[in-house]
Amino acid sequence: MVWSQLFSSLLSGYIDPNTGLPIEGSPFWSIYSVNIAFSLALGVFSIYVILKTRRYIRESSGIPEESCQGCEDCCCATWCGCCTVLQMARHTAEYETYAGQCCSETGLPVSAPQLQFGGAHIV
Repeated sequence: MVWSQLFSSLLSGYIDPNTGLPIEGSPFWSIYSVNIAFSLALGVFSIYVILKTRRYIRESSGIPEESCQGCEDCCCATWCGCCTVLQMARHTAEYETYAGQCCSETGLPVSAPQLQFGGAHIV
């Protein structure tokens, strides 16, 4: 990731080449703390977005929670984020009929029909 490379290059300037330890009095720990906080915030935000999207698709499609009543969406977003995104993609498009298309508005060809969820048009 870009931010990881950025912080690594910033931190490398504050490491003593002889000992491999942070230079005394340098802002190494401040930069390191910002890196950790940014990474944590990005992780929490990703989980939140997946959770809200999964909940919307599930409720709009009338799919009940099967396990972890009340927190299934959160558990799936936290522990199986990649699998959850793939599950949502499979549920919202017919990839056997219409091949995915990079850089399109919906990820599908223009000729693919748009799915309907509970009367709301999904674009």
